[in-house]
Amino acid sequence: MKKVRLLFLLLIVLFGMSSCMDTFYVTKNATFDKAVRSVQSQLASQGFDLTGTSTNTRNEPVVTGVSYSEYTGYGSAMKNNYITQDTYRFADSLGNTMNYSVSYQARRTTQGEAFVENIELCGCETSNPKDFERMCGDESVVKQFNSLPKDQMVKRINAVNTYLVGGGITVGLLLLLLALTAY
Repeated sequence: MKKVRLLFLLLIVLFGMSSCMDTFYVTKNATFDKAVRSVQSQLASQGFDLTGTSTNTRNEPVVTGVSYSEYTGYGSAMKNNYITQDTYRFADSLGNTMNYSVSYQARRTTQGEAFVENIELCGCETSNPKDFERMCGDESVVKQFNSLPKDQMVKRINAVNTYLVGGGITVGLLLLLLALTAY
């Protein structure tokens, strides 16, 4: 009986310490918006004013699983991966233009809070080649999008761990019942 209690205690500790949630860090929507305003402000101080913006959202489906049946052949489980690309256009009083594009994935937590992840500066160009290094180069203000802080903690359910814990608890209880009925 002492071994049964020890086994039961071990199972409780083992499954109790496994987590059904994954924690990771993302960028707050407010932090992203602040960076957009900061770039606009700094470009305005260089004489370039915002002349327009455009947004394009595209779906890049991702294969999340593959199965095979001798009757139907191969099948794939797919997940939608929506990527948003914002383009900002600027011009100065001399007619020189500059534009940059940022891609990201807009998401929401289970509580409804908006956040962005996978932010990347995906394009930058100037009409005057002399402005390129200052406005799009490695030390330019737009490069901050590639290193925005991940300042929001998000928790998501880990389905695999949840199933393993549920199955483990079920098996543990069955073993305990079998052990108790054997005595």
